Amino acid sequence: MTKSSPPLQCAHPPSRVFQRDRLRQAVPARRPGALPVFLAFFALVVGCAGAKVAVPIQFPTPLVEKVPLPIGLYLDEALLSYKHEESLEQRGDWEIELGSAQPSMFANLLTGMFIGYRRVQQLEGSHPDVAGVLFPSIEEVQFSTPEQSRSDYYEVWLHYRFKLHDNRGAALGAWDLTAYGKAHKQNHGGDASALQQAAMSACRDAMAFFTQQFTTVPVVQAWLAKELGAAA
Repeated sequence: MTKSSPPLQCAHPPSRVFQRDRLRQAVPARRPGALPVFLAFFALVVGCAGAKVAVPIQFPTPLVEKVPLPIGLYLDEALLSYKHEESLEQRGDWEIELGSAQPSMFANLLTGMFIGYRRVQQLEGSHPDVAGVLFPSIEEVQFSTPEQSRSDYYEVWLHYRFKLHDNRGAALGAWDLTAYGKAHKQNHGGDASALQQAAMSACRDAMAFFTQQFTTVPVVQAWLAKELGAAA
């Protein structure tokens, strides 16, 4: 996805030589091309800055009809510490830290979707106070800058995988979810601000898709039928 940006070309007229009549002495002209070289070097230094951002903890709670079951949530260390790091040619080092936002994101999501929710510390063993346990993970993150995509947007793609376990720890199945977020470069003061907004938008997009698609996933449908049928 990464594309090299074209080299900066900067044309600037050579400095004039001013005559000082009194002393009849010319002030030496600047060496032709010195200013363009300096500007190109400055642009290269600025361009190599990259950005390091963390997703803010600003997530809505879905306003939907709740699933009439309590759910458990297991977040492992891989997710809680997840960060995407990438070096772009002539654009420096970039980092999107996603892990610290995941507890808040899933707490709000599951609070809005289920009649009860709690974190569990392990997948194994019995959890009789919940009907099942959700185990999310981030499988892949991609992003692009306006220079790469030749557009006005910073863009972020997230690939989540969700595993569902019953309340005795048995794995029931898994499904994938992809999400997308973008931010217009003119609405932000720099790389970091725009990339952060795009990453947060991608997380919110994941929440929206999860809410819409959850009850259409085959493994979830089978689980709901069993749990709600047993409760009837």
